[in-house]
Amino acid sequence: MCVFSTWMAGLDPEKHLGKSLADMKPHLKQLSTKYGVHICGEGGEYETFTLDCPLFKKKIVIDAAETVIHSADAFAPVGYLRFTKMHTEDKHGDVVTRALPHGSCPCQSAIDKMTAELEYADQAEDNQHEFTSNCDLSCQRGHERPPSCSKRSSSGFQWISGISGVKSQEHGIEGQTLEAFTQLQSELDRRSWKLENIILVHLYVKNMEDFALLNAVYKKHFYTNPPARVCVQADLSTGQLLQMDCLLHDWTEPPEEGCFHQKEALHVQSLSHWAPANIGPYSQALRIDEVVFCAGQIALVPCTMNLVKADVFTQTQMSFSHMKKVLEAVTDSLTLAHAVQAHCYTTRYQNIPKIRDVWNKMLKTSVEEKDLLWDSEIKLVPLLIVVVPALPRNAAVELHVTAAKDEPSKRTFHRITTEVSCGSIECQAVMSANRSCGSLSVALDVQGENLKIMDVRCVTEEVGTSFTKALKMVDAALVPQCARVFYKSSCSLGHQIVQGLEDIFRCSLAGSSPSVALVPVLDLPDSQVLHLSCWLSL
Repeated sequence: MCVFSTWMAGLDPEKHLGKSLADMKPHLKQLSTKYGVHICGEGGEYETFTLDCPLFKKKIVIDAAETVIHSADAFAPVGYLRFTKMHTEDKHGDVVTRALPHGSCPCQSAIDKMTAELEYADQAEDNQHEFTSNCDLSCQRGHERPPSCSKRSSSGFQWISGISGVKSQEHGIEGQTLEAFTQLQSELDRRSWKLENIILVHLYVKNMEDFALLNAVYKKHFYTNPPARVCVQADLSTGQLLQMDCLLHDWTEPPEEGCFHQKEALHVQSLSHWAPANIGPYSQALRIDEVVFCAGQIALVPCTMNLVKADVFTQTQMSFSHMKKVLEAVTDSLTLAHAVQAHCYTTRYQNIPKIRDVWNKMLKTSVEEKDLLWDSEIKLVPLLIVVVPALPRNAAVELHVTAAKDEPSKRTFHRITTEVSCGSIECQAVMSANRSCGSLSVALDVQGENLKIMDVRCVTEEVGTSFTKALKMVDAALVPQCARVFYKSSCSLGHQIVQGLEDIFRCSLAGSSPSVALVPVLDLPDSQVLHLSCWLSL
């Protein structure tokens, strides 16, 4: 990169044009100290011309140039370079390394550090479970159920779940995606919403090989600052190729006097050594006032956008590190410890202990780095880990987080365990310190000998009752937005229970019932047959 034009006190076109930023750095720092201008040129101006970077397939070589003086002002002369001859050259070897000073790539350095910290060996024989369904997935109600919608909260949030394209006359993913957006638009029109009100999309696909074709249709519906997105493969019912759940937002009331509403999008598309650019039509994160909704992060090497060639431990560290950087980019004070809801998707059951270990260590590191006040007795938001068939780019891990800008040590936590006929139900709830949002999780743990119990209705009611009790303990003012129910597709009990959950919620919560998103997965931690995760909003 070289200086291309100048208009700034202390810069001389005859001396400084054509020099690299590395050469100019000492002089620019002197000017910043002397005149108070920013080292990047604010308070004056200079332009640069990029000759080579990781994004370029070839590098640019300047063969001849001349200096043109536009204004010979004694205080701040203005001049620029006119390139009279140039050509491109192939880049041999490692493009990224050649483009960096001293041949050192920050991305590779970070990967090397993660690999050096490896505490688990992946040399053991792979004992991944073979999953076979005990129930006929063609009878799943996922494609028959109408879209499910939550109550709109006072702060302007509303979830619409269960959008699909099974009614499409075309059998392929493109036709079903178009039909899904037609159905979505109809739901939005009924509730006076617009596509630009969507801030987060959960996208479940039958086959990850359809990812590119789906994206080609998806991107036509979103333009500037598209919503954040999470995309994973799920065992959808026969004939259903995708399922889409959307979070919408618009303020219902003007802000209080002297206050302002905030909506910001982080939508980075350029290559860097910071964090991955998006690999589809989505934003890395959207911030609505004090809440940040992040897109899913996988272990892509930022400067190449290729999946890191490493074990699952390193992939986990890298995807979690990317999420940490995204949060910091949105608001500098945010860390992983500010998460109010965290989901991690993985493709192997054996990965779960490693993922938990990385999560706990990175949370502790986040607290120490930001010097947060923390009570050792307070438990952080639990990480829900689910096993799915596949993730984008054949990744092993994908992390999704919703975070709140608050004081984590002042949050409210609740935990309830209820014994039921087939096992136990564990509820965990967290409410942000400012009481604006929270999350609630309900896990049904069933021992093997109890998988064929007869009274499914009773267990379903127990799950619904546990959810309602935990909700009342958190804050009656918080509205449950989306009850995302992950259940083992190989377990007929879990399949039967989830079919009745929405009716149970409607009976017990009436108009405050959450939207219900049913997500069949390969497996869940421990002996869980289903795990419900619900985001709460004021």
